[in-house]
Amino acid sequence: MIEDCLNLRQTKIYDYEYNDDGKKEAILNKKETMIAQQKQDAIKEAFQNWIWNDPSRRKRLVEVYNSQFNSIRPREYHGEHLTFPGMNPEINLRSHQKDAVAHVLYGNNVLLAHVVGAGKTFSMVAACMELKRLGLAQKSMFVVPNHLVEQWGTEFLQLYPSANILVASKRDFQKDRRKRLFSRIATGDFDAVIVGHSQFEKIPMSIERQAKTITDEIETITKGIQDLKASNGANFTIKQLEKTKKNLKTRLEKLNKTDRKDDLITFEELGVDHLFVDEAHYYKNRAKRCRTR
Repeated sequence: MIEDCLNLRQTKIYDYEYNDDGKKEAILNKKETMIAQQKQDAIKEAFQNWIWNDPSRRKRLVEVYNSQFNSIRPREYHGEHLTFPGMNPEINLRSHQKDAVAHVLYGNNVLLAHVVGAGKTFSMVAACMELKRLGLAQKSMFVVPNHLVEQWGTEFLQLYPSANILVASKRDFQKDRRKRLFSRIATGDFDAVIVGHSQFEKIPMSIERQAKTITDEIETITKGIQDLKASNGANFTIKQLEKTKKNLKTRLEKLNKTDRKDDLITFEELGVDHLFVDEAHYYKNRAKRCRTR
């Protein structure tokens, strides 16, 4: 429960039963869960009292927090000066959308965590076209939920009627048509390519890039294990990291033995130099969800 409190999670208690197929199923125990969460509330309250009851402790912890976590102000981006040549003259972006475009242009990796209905689609499309116009990107790819692929294409052309875009359908990613599609993407001078989430995951990544990614993960985990051992970290955590490291090494060995049977163009060869991901939270657990990225 303390670990859940520290990670801002609510404790949940499950009972386990076997179904007719012999598979183990987890069933939420509502009564025990409610009791556990009440105990969590008591732990949180006791922790707050512990912090604030001693003035010297409170002062020291506030100073530590401000020094380590409250000392950096994120940069603000303003886009009122942007002009958007080629945009539909009947459409005017709102101030926060222009600021979002400026963030994409002047920032590095960008997360537009706007509420539903705030116009993220137009913000991303405008950013894409400005990146192309300014020479900051030559070919962008939009990865969107499968059921929204055509809608994205429609709204893209609504904002920029003269844009040259490729909207890839599910049919285009069928095995017998995939090679031709990848060739079109690689050789076409498109302003943007729009694909669905599941379609994106079918685009192969080069063996070299996959191997480098896994190798980097192994190095990071190795350093983490060394640091934990040096600081007498928990044995359980060390064992978990060593298990993860072993699994990664197994994946790397299999990858090095891979003999690709087809001659599909890899993602690196498509010419895509900027990636926009709609509903990006689907990809937050990279190790589990994004094996091909």
